[in-house]
Amino acid sequence: MRYIVLVLTGVFLAAIGAALVPAKSAERWTVQYFYDEERSKLEIVDLAFPTAQHGIAVGWTGDPGSDRKVKPTEVLTNDGGAHWMLEPLKDQPRSIFFLNDSLGWMVTEEGIWGTTEGGLNWRKLSEQPKPNLKLGPATPGGLILRVWFLNEQHGFAVGYQKTVLETNDGGKIWKPLEDAAKPTGNPAFTAYSRIVFDGDHGLIIGSAIPPRRDLGRFPSWMQPDVAAKARAVPNVTVLLETMDGGHTWVSSSSSLFGLVSTIRIAGNLGLNVFGFAESFQWPSEVFSIDFSTGKSTSTFHEKDRRVFDAAVFHGPYGVLAAIEPPGRLNSVPIPGKVKMLESRDLSEWKEMEVDYRAVATTLALAGPDPDHLWVATDTGMILHLSK
Repeated sequence: MRYIVLVLTGVFLAAIGAALVPAKSAERWTVQYFYDEERSKLEIVDLAFPTAQHGIAVGWTGDPGSDRKVKPTEVLTNDGGAHWMLEPLKDQPRSIFFLNDSLGWMVTEEGIWGTTEGGLNWRKLSEQPKPNLKLGPATPGGLILRVWFLNEQHGFAVGYQKTVLETNDGGKIWKPLEDAAKPTGNPAFTAYSRIVFDGDHGLIIGSAIPPRRDLGRFPSWMQPDVAAKARAVPNVTVLLETMDGGHTWVSSSSSLFGLVSTIRIAGNLGLNVFGFAESFQWPSEVFSIDFSTGKSTSTFHEKDRRVFDAAVFHGPYGVLAAIEPPGRLNSVPIPGKVKMLESRDLSEWKEMEVDYRAVATTLALAGPDPDHLWVATDTGMILHLSK
């Protein structure tokens, strides 16, 4: 009898002990798609998931070490990533935007394209506006980098040389937005790189980056000593904001360190990611924004995490897509381990489990809600947040 009591007591205590141990999260970023072709690579430049079932990634395939041209390519799924199709594109993509699972737009080097079939077929809507060579160094391809549409007719495009365009016919005809010229910054070295809307509230943000003689003619990873010692200097960050769906805009500019990597908004909350040069004390910094008060607060920065993209949802709930740089230079063109982080208050961040095979030099994060998220790498992988 005493033996039975002791056994039962031991079982009871073991159960209590197990209950006191924090349970590990079942959430995990798993590889859903991996381009694995001999002597070829897939570089994904942008990703969209307008619904939980339909996803589109765009980029190019080929052997970057050969003389052959790379092939513009898209990867599509209609079942939440269980199966993917690899399809050719007619022009080199820069970015994509989808209003729903069928209606979308793609910015390429030479034009702006549209689809009504979820990306299965694309038609060119308009030509890319060409750079004005009088304004400074020529840019590859056209001026436009990204588009955002509020409905099937009304949209905006942003890009190099302080360019912001507006369309009211679905992307066929574009007209310049005069407010884009108001913020400080020489158009020769100023680009609007990001655009985001949540309802009628919209933001267009970019940077003015004048050339620096002290950095030389080569990229930082080719001259690590020069890059690491170069004095960090602020850039001019330019901003346009609308509260009425783009009918009126308020412009501003400020002197800030770093370049905008991404900005996301959900209601009165937002996340803004800045990337920094080699000489800065950390590779990136994430700011949380409270639009009801106008307050911006630094919420995440670590020396071994370079954040490239973010997502924010009501709740609040936020996700960061980052890379662990493989060396002391955060811009070295060698893939580093993918690191994903989440937060329930946009203040404290915890790392999530990620498939050990996932490496990249850049990342793109997309998904319609917190329960359906994907991240694409420039090494040909698409990972899904499994719960």
